[in-house]
Amino acid sequence: MKHISDEEKSSAVTLSDMEIFIFPELMYSLVLANILSPRIWKWRELEWFDGIREMRPKKRLQRLRQHIMDNYTFNLDLETWGLTTQQQELKRFAPFLSPDEIASSNALFGYQGDVYYYDIDIRRHFGLDKYSGDTIPYWKTETVEAMDAFCRKPGHAVGAGECVSLAGLYAAAAFVVCGFPLDDIYLMATPLHSQNFIDVNTGILTNNRRLVTKAMWANGTVISQQARRALEHERVTIVSHASGYIHLLYPEATIDPSIYNGFSRKLTDYLIPPKDAADQRIVTPRLPDAKRVKFDRSDAPLDITPVMDYAEVAQRLDALRGTNRAAALAPYAAHELGKTEAKPFIKAALERNPVSKNATLAQIAALNSESIYDGLSRLAQPDEVWNFGSGDGLEKCLLAANAIGGTEIRINGNTASLMDGENEVCTFPTSKSPRETIWRLD
Repeated sequence: MKHISDEEKSSAVTLSDMEIFIFPELMYSLVLANILSPRIWKWRELEWFDGIREMRPKKRLQRLRQHIMDNYTFNLDLETWGLTTQQQELKRFAPFLSPDEIASSNALFGYQGDVYYYDIDIRRHFGLDKYSGDTIPYWKTETVEAMDAFCRKPGHAVGAGECVSLAGLYAAAAFVVCGFPLDDIYLMATPLHSQNFIDVNTGILTNNRRLVTKAMWANGTVISQQARRALEHERVTIVSHASGYIHLLYPEATIDPSIYNGFSRKLTDYLIPPKDAADQRIVTPRLPDAKRVKFDRSDAPLDITPVMDYAEVAQRLDALRGTNRAAALAPYAAHELGKTEAKPFIKAALERNPVSKNATLAQIAALNSESIYDGLSRLAQPDEVWNFGSGDGLEKCLLAANAIGGTEIRINGNTASLMDGENEVCTFPTSKSPRETIWRLD
């Protein structure tokens, strides 16, 4: 397995759209982080999902869709996760892709799409026109815990997430709850959207919260036109699968080439309208070209199946951390500080959490004391604590460090303290037990 940089580890923590674009393994690490979350496994206990594994494949997905429709909304508010600048991020990503390559393929850095997107003015479409040309949002992708936590935020009655978050949620739940093999699930990212193709029957797309069958794709309704938009007007930048990924720009791919070729054929067939369809336009998907990449198959296979229970899946993924990059990055995406070093989590917290920068100690102390992440060692980032108004004492200390500074955080039994040298800045009760008990902040 190739070396994983600190930048990639910290990017797994924040999981912004632009980070997934630069580090394509992160898309599947998000799926695995959700599969490792007890939250989704608890869905199996809901009466709504009784007997779901005995249902026909389409019916299973319809059940899942209704649960997601009822419990999550689509959210792409530019200010939820704060703002950054193109210049700052291009400098950060320079060791991995050139500014010209990024600008030609990423909506935040200059990509305008095809004629359709020129016509609608893409910056105005996403609300970016109210900022200077260099200002861009973080557009962080949410894990299921952060999606659930939106119900704590004013203006939100249920959970929420953006398109990549919903794609990651659908993929994980299709595996954990519906019992679909991961081999049947493909995630596709275009510069402006993310959706899944599930290889059942004649194919089903998950598009934000909705499902789109082959018949629906070509029925000519407004909803279908919205679902068609990305594949009609954009190139596919990344295809991510249990066997690996392929990226539009990188010269190496890790996906199994025979699986990718099969997916290409199935997606193309799905996009051909039936003879009696109202919309007879044929869309040819513009997928990454398999002929221009070298396939690197050195990562060990995931080999997790729907018949495994939570403990078996977790044990298998833990055993793969030295031989599979997506599995290695999954605990960082899951904010699992019991299995990872603190440094990447701290780097992400202090560099990429601008929303909480103006918090005061009094405001931090007044927040609810419950973490949005379950378990003894999974933690929220400062902007998650601030946005959702709730955090364990250790999370509050990191939030305070992001807002007012400090040199280290010390975890001692049931307390966490932010220190400035030997001066105690603040101390809060904590129930968290990360692997490291002294966090250097410089």
